[in-house]
Amino acid sequence: MDIITETATLQRKQFCYKPIAFIHQNGIRVHWCTFFQKKQQLFSTNDIYKTKSDNFHSVQLSNFNAKYSISGLDESFQVALPDKVSKFVVMTDIHANNKFTSALGTDFDFMVFCGDQSNNGTINEFEHSFKNLPQKPVIMAMGNHDARGKFDQVMQRDVNFYQQVRNVGFYFIFIQKGTPVSDKKVDIAMQFLRDNIHLSAGVEHVFIVVHYPVYSTGYFGAHPYFSKSLEVFLDANTDKKIRSVFYGHDHNFAAFRRNNQFFFDTGVGGGNITLMNTTIKGKERQWPSDSLHGPLVPINDKCYGYEHHLDSWLLYSRTEVEIAVGKIVYHVRDLVRDTILKSYEQIL
Repeated sequence: MDIITETATLQRKQFCYKPIAFIHQNGIRVHWCTFFQKKQQLFSTNDIYKTKSDNFHSVQLSNFNAKYSISGLDESFQVALPDKVSKFVVMTDIHANNKFTSALGTDFDFMVFCGDQSNNGTINEFEHSFKNLPQKPVIMAMGNHDARGKFDQVMQRDVNFYQQVRNVGFYFIFIQKGTPVSDKKVDIAMQFLRDNIHLSAGVEHVFIVVHYPVYSTGYFGAHPYFSKSLEVFLDANTDKKIRSVFYGHDHNFAAFRRNNQFFFDTGVGGGNITLMNTTIKGKERQWPSDSLHGPLVPINDKCYGYEHHLDSWLLYSRTEVEIAVGKIVYHVRDLVRDTILKSYEQIL
């Protein structure tokens, strides 16, 4: 465990997990959770912040670089973002299993989660999901499982939002009502994108994050109304800085490419892989093996976009995004073997 035995087992279980540094608006929102409702204090370099009596505690700090400590935890924390983003990691569908998040390392600038950090949005699940997260900044999307409980108290922002991180911009959208996709929520999300695309005018690279897949080789399949609506938005957008779309929900990795834009189902980071064996069936689609490669033959409307398919695998994975001069490289990391399975290069 260590780091002084995980800070004396989080000071004898007063705390559910260590503070999380959420990237929020123009600074860092420090979030933490106590098992019992109590008042807390956060001490930064120049200020003391007090929270009300509650389980969930949050303090907004006014910049991306901060050093702070919290009453009851004999450890100080420091968060810093470089002036220019060079690498971030994307994970999804943790489902209250910290096996792979605990082994993330620190060789990146920040983390992006595509939803379903929990199963039912409970404090106990947050404890398992966020325990031992590296002290790196985080941005999270809402998943359909998160929407069942108190995840909004963790996020503390709308389900559709824009977040700039130095030279990179992220649009987060949410389109589900329970597990199914809601066409009304799709319309709201598309209107949000149209109304707010100007916010990223000054950045170099733009990414979209959503929990439900745009294109899918997994169990749930594509929702054509959403897929086509997003395609219309992308094609109409004259500022071609939207590089890729990240999502989850299906519990398998998949990569698609359309008009030099990538679409990644970033795999599963803790939840169960769907029927990992040699024959996978779901919604009238069948996998002949545990991987698929190249364009696929569509069977029904759930297979929308199969002409854009590159690769799919059934494995625990994350996507590592490296930004360089004139290109972006997306690495698929097999989390069990801790090796890069494949890399995709995007020339800008």
